[in-house]
Amino acid sequence: MLALVIVALSCFLVIPLISAAVAIQPVTVWTDKQKYAPGEKGTLYVAFYNTRDEPIDIKNITVVYDEWVAYIENTGWVGNETKKFTEPLSSKATRVFKDITFTVPTDGRGTSTHVSVEIGTNKGYVDGSGYVSVPDTPRSMDQIVSLFTIQVVLIIVATIIVAATIFLSARRPQMLWKSEGKE
Repeated sequence: MLALVIVALSCFLVIPLISAAVAIQPVTVWTDKQKYAPGEKGTLYVAFYNTRDEPIDIKNITVVYDEWVAYIENTGWVGNETKKFTEPLSSKATRVFKDITFTVPTDGRGTSTHVSVEIGTNKGYVDGSGYVSVPDTPRSMDQIVSLFTIQVVLIIVATIIVAATIFLSARRPQMLWKSEGKE
């Protein structure tokens, strides 16, 4: 009987943990493409789900591209943006922000970056995060491609020379000798 009570009690304690593990994240962040090149423009999508049982007002959304933040003369701080507005969101409703655009930097900051998103409401702040992938390519990729092309051409020429040598050495021309006594 005691064992049955312990099993029942542990089930009641585990159920809230399972429901917390499968709970919906209030902020989801993704991009319109899987990978970007330096200088390329992209769109960041942010979905905000109001988990509360009451309506809220969205006050602002702040996006920070962690690796791209820098101070540039005559421009100021770049790599983050804040949009301010007042928009009501009813209980258990979702708002998707589709108008957040970015350009991957072409200077040394143009690497993959973690994106932090903070949505300010009249009930506090809600955080989310995403990732912008910028694959690294070697500087000398054009030179590497040229070297591989030259290598392929040299292998083809060497193969032709070896094949010609084998072909000519296997073929022995018939010698015609004139005999001295016969005409």
